[in-house]
Amino acid sequence: MTVPMQRKIIPLLVALAAACGPPSPTQPVVPPLTPKPIAPQPKPEPQVKSDDAAIEKAGHEFVDLLASISPETATQLGLHEHDADLDDRTLAGFEQNVAREEKMLGDLKARFPDPHASRASLTDLAIMEHTLAVDVRVKRAQDPLRRKPDAYADAMNAIFLMTARDYAPAEVRAKNALARIEKLPAQLEEAKKNLVPAAGGRWAPKVWTQVGIEAASGAKQFFDDERAPLESALPGDKDRVEKALKAAQKAYAEYKQFLEKKVLPHGGDDYAAGPELFDFLLKQDFFLTEGASDLVAMGQRIFDRTDAQMTELAKKIDPKAKGWPEVVAKIKSHHPTAKDLLPSYRKELARARQFLVDKDVVTLPPGDQCDVIETPPFQRTTITAAYDQPPPFDKVTKGLFFVTPVDMSASKSVQEAMLRENDHGDEVDTATHEAYPGHHLQLSIARRNPSVVRKATGPAIFAEGWALYAEELMSELGMYSDEERMMQLEWTLVRAARILIDVGIHTQGMTFDKAVAFLTTKVHLERPLALSEVKRYTETPTQPSSYLVGREKILAMRERAKKEWGAGFTLKRFHDELLSHGTIAPGLVEQEMFRTGP
Repeated sequence: MTVPMQRKIIPLLVALAAACGPPSPTQPVVPPLTPKPIAPQPKPEPQVKSDDAAIEKAGHEFVDLLASISPETATQLGLHEHDADLDDRTLAGFEQNVAREEKMLGDLKARFPDPHASRASLTDLAIMEHTLAVDVRVKRAQDPLRRKPDAYADAMNAIFLMTARDYAPAEVRAKNALARIEKLPAQLEEAKKNLVPAAGGRWAPKVWTQVGIEAASGAKQFFDDERAPLESALPGDKDRVEKALKAAQKAYAEYKQFLEKKVLPHGGDDYAAGPELFDFLLKQDFFLTEGASDLVAMGQRIFDRTDAQMTELAKKIDPKAKGWPEVVAKIKSHHPTAKDLLPSYRKELARARQFLVDKDVVTLPPGDQCDVIETPPFQRTTITAAYDQPPPFDKVTKGLFFVTPVDMSASKSVQEAMLRENDHGDEVDTATHEAYPGHHLQLSIARRNPSVVRKATGPAIFAEGWALYAEELMSELGMYSDEERMMQLEWTLVRAARILIDVGIHTQGMTFDKAVAFLTTKVHLERPLALSEVKRYTETPTQPSSYLVGREKILAMRERAKKEWGAGFTLKRFHDELLSHGTIAPGLVEQEMFRTGP
């Protein structure tokens, strides 16, 4: 999620409204699971086959390519060789990098036309080929340097992580961050050239330009916030730090004005991926056999079922209420103050973690830690909250949980709307989705998988599918009160609506305004959140569908495990086995778990 300003190999996982804090020193760490034998046991395949070593070598080449193409993504992954560099956002550099990805894809197909390899190696090879194919196709289709103004704000995320994470001495991190900051003004000048199309070319869609404007608006606050850690780490370079920060702030202010005056007036609504690209992503990125029409049928079925569940629960909570929207409206009035927003999330996160420990349904990894911090200013336009995983190639195990603070400069009505989307029930549900047993737990376990390919990639269909499954799991285990369950169901309704809107805006001509209206009238989200949601959907075709589709795939695997494992099935066994394969598409997980497929 982060969420996604531009489809990245490892996206920052975006959620709905969340926070998390470090575990208490008194919280127990669950010892590693020793699985009980289960029957029947499939015959194990040989540990090593002839192409395994070659595929492993190709995996390292694949990661090296990704890191050299995107130094900023490399920082997020925990690969720090290029920490002083920005991504190359010149048009010539973009074309060269896409060509490098195309070449590697061709080389992989030529080197392994009929690979003789272990199941794990075959999975890694498939991930590499599909990831490269998807990245090339999306870059060609979206043309981000010419049509996505917010792509030029992505660098701030990498800079932020360099001062927020302790992966190296503070001086080293600060020097590299400063080197990146000093390169931003030149890159933003390049952006102004790239975003003005040649005769007959396409301007950036209006909504994408608006997102870019909002991201650039957060730059001043962001660089003000960076001043303290940079000056503390580089006390002898305060003048250089100040000069670089002011230059970056000035450059982003001018960039914002350029977008407002030069780009925005020309923007249209041509952001739809189209049916062909949409189905391509379902098959290549998510490894699905289903198409867009199948997703719509699933989304509508679960939307109707969830709506009925909410209606029934509303009668239990308040028999006099006219329907669940009235009950939800009352629940949303039970929210913290702006000052207490982060502390209240920390409290719910600790409760969710302890509940998991008590129920003993999954093994918590050693070194587990999740810190709550405010969402960086440049990301607040499309993020209510986001989880950033521990870098998979770093030893650091701390996850960062971004919570967007209430904008105290906004009107009282807007402030209240933001707080209403952080009511107590939403806090509980989001703590489970983002942290325990959701993203933080899943990604903390995934990073322990030895495959470098799996460390460097992560499709939303598994990550978001697991996090939504986690919400329902906590209901099954009895954690929620009726009000908390109601808000968890509302977010299930949102995920069903996301499928309908995702397919609608990208393949069926649904307009932006109709998508927002669907969320405000059918799901009853507050308008600021609905706007933020739909902005994100326009940029990330198929990602909004990943939550519910992924959850359904995981539930189907659980049913299969019950049947095949028989008396050996336990939730803990299933969860530990499922999560051990890393963040890979559920279809690939199923092949590895049950030894099926090609």
